[in-house]
Amino acid sequence: MRIIVVGYGRLGAQVVKHLDAHSHEVVVIDKELTLLQQPVPDPGVKFIAGNAIDPDVLREAGADGADALFALSRDENTNLMVAQVARQVFHVPKVMAVVYDPAREPSYRAAGIETMALTVAGAEFIVGQLMQTPPPEFSEVWKRVHGHAAEMSSPPVRSETTGPMYVIIVGGGRVGYFLARALLENNIEVTIVESDKKIFDLVSNQVDCPVILGDGSSTAVLERAGAHRASVFVAVTNHDHDNLIACQLAKQQFGVPKTIARVKNPKNEAVMQMLGVDITVSSTSIIASVIQSELPQSRIRQVLDLRSGQLELMEYRLDAGSPVVGKRLREMTFPAACNIVAVFHDGEAVVPRGDTSFQAGDLVLALVKLSNEPEIRKILLGE
Repeated sequence: MRIIVVGYGRLGAQVVKHLDAHSHEVVVIDKELTLLQQPVPDPGVKFIAGNAIDPDVLREAGADGADALFALSRDENTNLMVAQVARQVFHVPKVMAVVYDPAREPSYRAAGIETMALTVAGAEFIVGQLMQTPPPEFSEVWKRVHGHAAEMSSPPVRSETTGPMYVIIVGGGRVGYFLARALLENNIEVTIVESDKKIFDLVSNQVDCPVILGDGSSTAVLERAGAHRASVFVAVTNHDHDNLIACQLAKQQFGVPKTIARVKNPKNEAVMQMLGVDITVSSTSIIASVIQSELPQSRIRQVLDLRSGQLELMEYRLDAGSPVVGKRLREMTFPAACNIVAVFHDGEAVVPRGDTSFQAGDLVLALVKLSNEPEIRKILLGE
């Protein structure tokens, strides 16, 4: 079996100690180099330094073919994001994450993630669950750990409201501060949630709206903020995993109809949208897109961004080396979530039909699902 352990703190180190690295391929991921420099219980264990919420780091660890992943870091939101990426992106069959807030467990458990509040003493239990054949049903595991049956929950259903718009902003730093000011200037009700005391003190004296000191991914804090009546929930902290979990909590626990998350690592955009965030905003992607569109030699340009539907309208410039040059549209196989909208040949727009052929110098306008864009780029441009 290939087993990935995320987090090499006290719990992670104990789990690795109990795993048989001779019988299994064990890979440990941790972003703290000092932890990875600790004595290794078995020389057969592979260590990777990096942030496991990055899909590329998980891919390097072999998540594509992993049999199990244990998210055991000290940060609960990191564990939950890693577990979801492992489950939904890499389809790891057995995923377990450490959490500390019991209120979070039902919704993530419903998504196929075993969430348990474990201590170092639970390391043997984790390994024991992994090695059982066949593995017990989760309900039985839950009963053993918690002493009662698990209760499944479903997101609340909001009734249509015509009242004033109410926006909750998680993160009172520069982005949250200026966003709150802009919304207040448009007479929109706003509440800011900030976990850092220094930032809380600063922003409380600078904006004329309620500011709550607390964790924006905590049920109790969002209840205080009135999330049950929020129209829009915006998470703009400096951490992608915190923004994701806060948005998921707002939607799953409080039924907030629209969630928006700031994304620092552009590679996390598609993942966060897949995991339920309605709109993602990456300043890096925005700036890169603007610069790219200004470069005359650029072969790709984003024409329209439809993030609410996870679609974008892209323009591709073909050259003599493009794989499709000389071929007809009917000879090409494109993903189902892609539609060639128009082909511009010598400045003239052509509505594509089956016998439309591609030529060097053509501009191809395509409506593409975000997750399929790299595949379309490879088909049209070979890159």
